[in-house]
Amino acid sequence: MSAVRAVLALLAVLFGGGFLVLAFTAARTAQRLRAWRSWKRVPAVVTSLDWEARPESQGVLLVVFEAEGRLSTALDTGSEAHREDEREGLLERFAVGTRHEALVDPSGAAPLLVTGLLQKPVVPLIIGGIFFVLSSVMGTLAWYLGQPGNLLSRLLG
Repeated sequence: MSAVRAVLALLAVLFGGGFLVLAFTAARTAQRLRAWRSWKRVPAVVTSLDWEARPESQGVLLVVFEAEGRLSTALDTGSEAHREDEREGLLERFAVGTRHEALVDPSGAAPLLVTGLLQKPVVPLIIGGIFFVLSSVMGTLAWYLGQPGNLLSRLLG
């Protein structure tokens, strides 16, 4: 009985930690998106493109683009790895010469290419909410199993 209770408590802590990480990720993404709203939107043209292979069938899209006469490599997804099976679609979508939207920072920092691949903050919040519910249920069940005379101990005892 105590082993089951310990496993449930451990899972509750792990799901609770997952909720906190996802909530932090959503907050940081929302903060970054809010900051970008004040930036000027300008057309950008891709000047070169590459794919850097990574382990575990992943890779990073490397795009050089020109916006307002300035070259940049900054993407709204950062150096986020993509699956190898997404490679062809990404290389076709961001082929040399294609036009996209870029954001220009009023402070003069490098322009940022809007890829449309950035995850919205609501996705980690929904998954985090599921983790929170699972954590609560498992924590409550672990607490209940620790109570003397609970139903499970009566059935097994």
